[in-house]
Amino acid sequence: MTQRLFVALLTVGVFLAGYGARVWTEPSQAVPPVPAALAQEYVRAMPAATDSKSRRQLDRAKLVAEIEKLRPQIIAYTARVEEINAEFDREFVQLLTPAQREKFGQFQKKRAERDAKRLADRAPLSDEDIQREKESPLTFIYWMVTVNPRLEWLTKEYSLDAPQQSTVRSLLALRRNKFIALFDATPHPSIRLSRLAPQIERVAAPTKK
Repeated sequence: MTQRLFVALLTVGVFLAGYGARVWTEPSQAVPPVPAALAQEYVRAMPAATDSKSRRQLDRAKLVAEIEKLRPQIIAYTARVEEINAEFDREFVQLLTPAQREKFGQFQKKRAERDAKRLADRAPLSDEDIQREKESPLTFIYWMVTVNPRLEWLTKEYSLDAPQQSTVRSLLALRRNKFIALFDATPHPSIRLSRLAPQIERVAAPTKK
């Protein structure tokens, strides 16, 4: 079993375990079903070859053409994801104390700086970089459709008390419902290429060997 396949299967296993724990501990709450397409996305992301020597060379021109063809759907998907997260952030920040709110603002600033730095980079992406950028949305999906892992992280990061945790759990469940609806309505290639689209110039230019 390749390391990539093992990591993918492990991630899906963790996802399903977290989902099962939620169902077991909160049977009285309605929980939307796990999108079956999620597991299919992991399978589609696995390379057919078992070693680097036998993989086909990346056709960058074809990949760029695919991104350009799907750009309207990618833009629509990305914009809606940003809206969903912004809606959660607005509700979340209202629950915080002044000290917690200040820490949240600092985190948001650091994340914005990190994203701006990544997008400002003009160095060509290697084949491995492109593969990682195609797989990254799968990890993002995991964090959008699971509640407990994110709640645990927020609780630890901001020292949330019990009432805050209860409300945040509901907000995370609402965010998940919105995202699953978007996920089911979005062509999967648009999701898979969503991180590469803003870096299309770096995809088109091959790295020097």
